[in-house]
Amino acid sequence: MRSLSSTTLVDSQGVFPRDGYPQFARDMLDNFIRDFKDPLMTAPLAPWFKALVWSEVLVQFPFFFVGAYAFITRKNWIRIPAIIYGSFVTATMIPIMGALAAHDAPGYNKVAVIGFYMPYLVIPALLVVVMAANVKPFATGKTNKTAGRRKAKRG
Repeated sequence: MRSLSSTTLVDSQGVFPRDGYPQFARDMLDNFIRDFKDPLMTAPLAPWFKALVWSEVLVQFPFFFVGAYAFITRKNWIRIPAIIYGSFVTATMIPIMGALAAHDAPGYNKVAVIGFYMPYLVIPALLVVVMAANVKPFATGKTNKTAGRRKAKRG
């Protein structure tokens, strides 16, 4: 949910006109930039980062709804799309984290900014691991993780 609200209210301000956002959302971004000196969300956005924000808006944002539906209704078909989504997000976070780690400027609160971005790296990576390890992520009992291994031993 944090990612959905972050994309909708904050990150997308980097690619859409800010006057279309409610004042509290503009203030949220302005205060974060002022307090922590986030080098990526400070205007003007670097072209590579702006491209990643567009990918967030065009790819990740629509997937939030598909993923939410599948997880709420416990649909096993979400496994492969979730692995693709988690891999995509994890891959986009690598240059972001690298840029944040390499940045050095007066007033930049590196630890706080990296800490703020860290869940957007860790949670998608964990999603990949969990979904890759479970053939049927919403199955119950022993048939989930070991079914493929048991069949191989018998055959």
